[in-house]
Amino acid sequence: MKKMNKEVELSFKALGAAMFMATVCLYLAIGGLFFLLDRENFHYHISFAFLIQGLIASMAASVAWVVCFGEIKKMGFAARFIIPLAITLALFGLSALIPVINATQGFWLWLASGLVATVAFGTAIAVLSEKRLKKTGTRSVLLWEL
Repeated sequence: MKKMNKEVELSFKALGAAMFMATVCLYLAIGGLFFLLDRENFHYHISFAFLIQGLIASMAASVAWVVCFGEIKKMGFAARFIIPLAITLALFGLSALIPVINATQGFWLWLASGLVATVAFGTAIAVLSEKRLKKTGTRSVLLWEL
């Protein structure tokens, strides 16, 4: 049991880090695209409040995705997909209410980037996990085994 807990913890951290990295990259890429299209100033910096919110949201969302696709065995794919998706949407909905996030320019772009990156990674993990389950008959929460 202790080995499984370590594997789950490693998977949480790996997926959370990937979600956060994708959020930052997507935010900067969309900001650069807006600059090219509108010639509106875009400063390539990310406020500290965004970074903290992104880390917390990515880690919490990764926990939801890994638990639903690695630990829950009795539910169907649709239910296991909708639960972490709803948790992710709730996390980013609550993040929109945080005054520090709202006070910073570009927070809607940050929240949209985070939501898209988190849902994209979660969906990819869900699909790969189901393919592995059908192919080998075993369930894995380790991202590098998918």
